[in-house]
This record gives sequence, structure tokens and C-alpha cells, in this order.
Amino acid sequence: MFDSPLIELRRLEQAAAAEEYALVLAAMGIACRLVPYERGIGLEVTAPEAERAAAELAAYDEENRPPAVPAGYALASGIDGAVVYCAVAVFLHAASNGGWFDADWWSTGSAQAGLIRHGEWWRVFTALGLHADAGHLIANLALGSVFAVLLSERLGTGLSWLAILLAGAAGNALNAWIQPDGHTSIGASTAVFGALGLLAALSWRQGAARGMGGLRRWLPLAAGLMLLSFLGVGGERTDVIAHVLGFAVGVTFGALLHALDRHRARSRLGHLGCGAAALALMALAWLAAMGVA
Repeated sequence: MFDSPLIELRRLEQAAAAEEYALVLAAMGIACRLVPYERGIGLEVTAPEAERAAAELAAYDEENRPPAVPAGYALASGIDGAVVYCAVAVFLHAASNGGWFDADWWSTGSAQAGLIRHGEWWRVFTALGLHADAGHLIANLALGSVFAVLLSERLGTGLSWLAILLAGAAGNALNAWIQPDGHTSIGASTAVFGALGLLAALSWRQGAARGMGGLRRWLPLAAGLMLLSFLGVGGERTDVIAHVLGFAVGVTFGALLHALDRHRARSRLGHLGCGAAALALMALAWLAAMGVA
């Protein structure tokens, strides 16, 4: 089986850990063997494959390294982030429908394609906070909260919400460039489907990193597309293109975030900073819409 000398790559104390590493190498096409010793189990590979095997195991360790924050914190902060999202969305719905502060929230904040192309950048953000009725608001609150909590366990709450907001804004911007001048859209659904795209891409890339092959590798993206087709292409006044673009941007962001995972902030302070940046972006956009900024 082995046509060159073997060298010991690692010495593991537990058989389960040794077998796990052996499976990782086998998935990458690297032959190895486990050698039991009085103390521990040796994982051996051929000398020509040693460097690549070490790099694959290092990448696997990094991929599965537990976050610096406690496991329970990720879920709790994800729920906290969803509560903040709901509070902001409800406030904007009440303010826009009630005409608070003597402002015309609809005319200044909707994503009108022609005005966006002519420089009114804030509309790609502000439109995410406008909803025609309570039904659309509640649907986006429910779906957005679920997707964001799941995403927060992967990326952390602050980075998740910043990525979701940027995915929704980018989806609105792309939609504006391909629609006629008079096309107008509102609602957080573009960002909601951006969150779905982020989740699908992160799961897809994680499976690929672990050596998952065949059709199983593409299941996360297929599941995301199925949810998009089920939730995002029907109903009255649905901007299907915006939903599709939000999902596509989310997939792109998710793939990039997975590639940059080892460099991203893992601390609570980093999560808070990203979350504050998301809130600041939305606030700045509305101030620009009202002519204050």
C-alpha cells in the first residue's frame, strides 16, 4: 500500500481523535495508517505527502477551533440581535405609517431605481426598513430573526447583522441598475434572503473544506434555492428579482466570509463593533434621506 517510507505526523492520546484525523486525510486522498503504542496512537503518512497532510490537518483544526466566546453566548447574543432588529423594524414601520417628525418617509426612503442611479445611495438601505402593511412586516421579522440567529452561531451576532444589511443594500443596488427608472421597492425581504444566501454559502463551503464530495457537497445551496423558490417568488407585490439578487449577494458574501474566517474578529468587542456599524449605517442613511446628513 505504501511505496515510500512512513513518518509519524501526529501522536494522539484518544483513538476517536486519531480516527477522525485519518478520515480527514482519506477524504483528501492522502493515504495514512494508525499505529497503536503503549502511550497513544501514531498517525503516519508517506514522506512525500507529509507536508500536504500537515497543512490539511492544520486547516481542519482551524475550521473546527471553538470560538473565543462561550457557546451559550453565541445563541444568547443572536437572540438579543434579533430583538434589536425587531425593535428597529417596528419603530420604522410605526414612524413611516404615522408620518412621525412631519417627514414623508415613503417618498424619501423607498428604493426607486432612477433616483438610486442618480446618486441617492441611502435608498438602498432605507427601503429595507419600510413595509406596506403589518403582514409583510411580521413575515420579515419572523424569517429574518430565524435566519439571523442561525447565522450568529456561525459568524457572531454583530458580523452577521452587518453582512445581512450589506447584502440587502447590495441587492437593492443591483436591482436598481437593471430596473426601469420608475421601479420602486420596499421591505426587508431582500436582506432576509441575503441572510439565507449567507447561511447556504457558509454550509456549502464548510462541507467542501471537510472533503464532502458528490451531490452532498451542493445540498446546502440546493436547500437555499428551494427555500428561495418557496418563500421568495410568490405573493402579491413581490419583487422577485430583488429577492434573487439578495440571495445571490448573500451567497457571495458567505463564500468570502468563509475564506476570511480565520482572520475575522472573534471577540465580544468585535461583535459589538460590527453590530454598532450596522446600526450606524442605517441611521446615517435615514439622516441623509431626511436631509440632515
